[in-house]
Amino acid sequence: MRTFPLIFVLITIVACNAFASDFSCGSKIISIGERKFDILRKCGNPANVEVWEEVRIGSSLLVPGDEPRRIPSILKEYVTIEEWEYNLGPGRLIRYLRFENGILKTISTGDYGY
Repeated sequence: MRTFPLIFVLITIVACNAFASDFSCGSKIISIGERKFDILRKCGNPANVEVWEEVRIGSSLLVPGDEPRRIPSILKEYVTIEEWEYNLGPGRLIRYLRFENGILKTISTGDYGY
């Protein structure tokens, strides 16, 4: 009987972590990996949007084939970053959605809304 409370705690922790990066707009759930247009359809326009570009430098290139391999190379990748702010009101935390090339990569929380 001592293992039941431990199993319950572990299941609760795993479940909370699984949804830690999700948030809801009304009855619709927003998750990592979604596209901007899907989130706009579910949540409407954000309160604030910031957009900038980053240049990322890679050091190898994956060559496909029967035996994929990496070869040394200098790669430049241009990434458009967008950070959207959803102010959900004074009773809820502000959500910040970070997109890279139109795909949701992270969801973070701020202070309580206004």
